[in-house]
Amino acid sequence: LSVYLLLFLSAIGLASEPQKEIIVLTEKEVIETALTNNYDLLSKKEEIKAAYARLQQAWAEALPYIAAGANYTRYEDHPFITYEDNRGYSFSATQLLFSGGRVANTIDSAAKALKATQEGSRELENKIIYSAKQSFYNIILAKEFVRIRKETLELAEENLSITKERYKKGETSHYDLLRSEVEVANIKPQLIKAENFLKTSLNFLKVLLGIDPSQEIRVKGEFNYAPEEVDLNREVNLALERRPALKEIALQEKAAKAQLRAAFAGYLPQVNLNFTDYANQKEAFSVGREKYDDYWIAGITVSMPLFDGFLTHSRLKEAKARERKIRILKDKLIDNVKIEVENAILDLKAAKSTVESQEENVARAKEAYQIIRQRYGLGQASQLDLLDAQVALSTAQLNFAQSLYDFMVAKAKLSYVVGRGEE
Repeated sequence: LSVYLLLFLSAIGLASEPQKEIIVLTEKEVIETALTNNYDLLSKKEEIKAAYARLQQAWAEALPYIAAGANYTRYEDHPFITYEDNRGYSFSATQLLFSGGRVANTIDSAAKALKATQEGSRELENKIIYSAKQSFYNIILAKEFVRIRKETLELAEENLSITKERYKKGETSHYDLLRSEVEVANIKPQLIKAENFLKTSLNFLKVLLGIDPSQEIRVKGEFNYAPEEVDLNREVNLALERRPALKEIALQEKAAKAQLRAAFAGYLPQVNLNFTDYANQKEAFSVGREKYDDYWIAGITVSMPLFDGFLTHSRLKEAKARERKIRILKDKLIDNVKIEVENAILDLKAAKSTVESQEENVARAKEAYQIIRQRYGLGQASQLDLLDAQVALSTAQLNFAQSLYDFMVAKAKLSYVVGRGEE
């Protein structure tokens, strides 16, 4: 009785647990969710905030520094001062007048660095869009693989049923019966692999979208094959004009040049304007200590570096090396972008040709399979012919689905490397 009671209570507990609603996502919703929740993008937004803060820090040197101070002095058994304490306060302001271009170039460098970080964020957004599309197409492909494997298993089971009937009538051999059973058994692991591929693809999408791993999700959509003509020179020129990564490194180069000029300013003089207003109680031997002495001091200071332990020299060398490194990386990135565009176009054209050939091949394989199946049912074809036709049909269907996937991914890759984003 206690066992049944425990089972009953467990059933009630399971029934009372709220069931999470299954999230169904279209391709557009996958992209929107990725751009909202992706961890890398959220981290990149914090980088932009940090770059903006560095720009504010650079501007702080161009603005006046204002301070207020107060002092209190306590005297105990002083040989000359007869009162016990003294109070005072001050107000001071310091304004940089000339720094040899150090502050101006530091501000310029920080502004360029901020814009470069923003372009880097756009580049990451485009990459996330591409990854989201690729992940979405992976799931569509996995669903197609599952569907094809299920259909293949159904055909194999139907063929096994026909073979059993023919075997009972003595129209086929025991070997043919065993061969049909083996074929059914061989297809089942393939179906399991296809289903596992679908599950792993869904899990990868959850990570990309920042969705709770325990949340069940599904995708809704299909491969939309829409061939289009692409011109290599036009796409390369478009990539060189629009790719955020190229804009980012160009801004980094400008920021490095500004930092180089800021480093050189270490050899030049610096001029500051200083103003301080003091108010202190009168000192010893003064009459009427309730009053304050109030006076101010203003002046201009010029500081010319004569020797700083080669600090400016080493900073200049570092800035030059950084600027040359970015220039080298820029040239490398330009070459990489050109190659990426060319490879994406080659993949797109190859996938287009494969889709068109495999679409016709699937139709031929279906027709061939139907012919052989009818003949086999009438005893006019061998089981080997039937199995060959079945394998040919399954292979053609899988190749067609794979070619559609390759085409969609190549199209998405071209949009990414050119810098189109989600146009």
